[in-house]
Amino acid sequence: MLATLTIQAALALIFVMSAMADGPFGLTYTGKTTWDTNTGTMTFVSDGAMPETKEGFYWQVPVSVRRIQIGAGVMVRGAFRISSRAAENPLHIIGKDRETSVIYGTDQERWTTKNDIPENEKWKYGAINVIADAVVYVTDLTSRNPRSYNVSGYANKALLHVSRCNLIDTRKGDNNNSDGFIGAAGSTITDSFISTSDDGIKIYRDLTITNVTIEHHRNGAPIQFGWGGESGHARANILNLTIKGVDNQQLYNMAPFTWEGGSTGTRDVTITGLKVNVAGKLYDESAKDWRPIGLFELKPKGCTLNLTAVDADIKGLDLGIRNTSGIIRLNGTSL
Repeated sequence: MLATLTIQAALALIFVMSAMADGPFGLTYTGKTTWDTNTGTMTFVSDGAMPETKEGFYWQVPVSVRRIQIGAGVMVRGAFRISSRAAENPLHIIGKDRETSVIYGTDQERWTTKNDIPENEKWKYGAINVIADAVVYVTDLTSRNPRSYNVSGYANKALLHVSRCNLIDTRKGDNNNSDGFIGAAGSTITDSFISTSDDGIKIYRDLTITNVTIEHHRNGAPIQFGWGGESGHARANILNLTIKGVDNQQLYNMAPFTWEGGSTGTRDVTITGLKVNVAGKLYDESAKDWRPIGLFELKPKGCTLNLTAVDADIKGLDLGIRNTSGIIRLNGTSL
């Protein structure tokens, strides 16, 4: 009997080791997961967490994983870091239910500051971080309270396609670095909702934005054209963008469309369908005082913004601060 049990135990161990060998390595997760070798699908079946260390929180997704699926009603406390992948091997990160398939970051305010993350590396510590050339699709899920950015890719060919997602920050605090979305030229965001305590979408490279609603909080710009080091020429094609001001005191540090800093650069933006409902005051750093908020806060004099919007309703907003050159056309009128 003992010999039989020993043989059974040995066979079970061999089976487990074989299954581990077939599956992707490097994932430490307290909840239940399943791995399908044939489809390259890792499914998060139940709530759980990755290690709460600075780096252990991030699963370095192997190239053998072609699909990450988060079940309905499942909260994954952790994050995904994607390195180089061949273009013909895209990664799909998919939720079964947009509202309840959740990637959760932290309850801590200002996580990047408290953990001494350098300014130019903060984007690597978000929910989904594409740190090298890769194609990634993110669909039908919620990213909530990321340690830093929600979905980001700064590599030259970090091509991100986000659809039917919520990118949100519900923590207290105004400086959580929880920016919404940025990707390489050709990236897209569609049918999504963004409500963070920092910039909603960064237009530093060519993007397509379709059917997106952004809540404007006290800190951050719904649309950010540049923070300082971003130059070059970027184009954005936007269809149906809604921006809603939600600060309880109607006080903001940036306008709906902001270019915070820089010395050179051009942004060409075409919008069909724009609704902006923001009222209150903007803090003018140059004047060190509050002023009525306008549609724009375009600070750098050496930069150029050309923006054409049709079917635009801006609720009577003034244009605001315009130090950049370029042509602004709203509903056929040059301003």
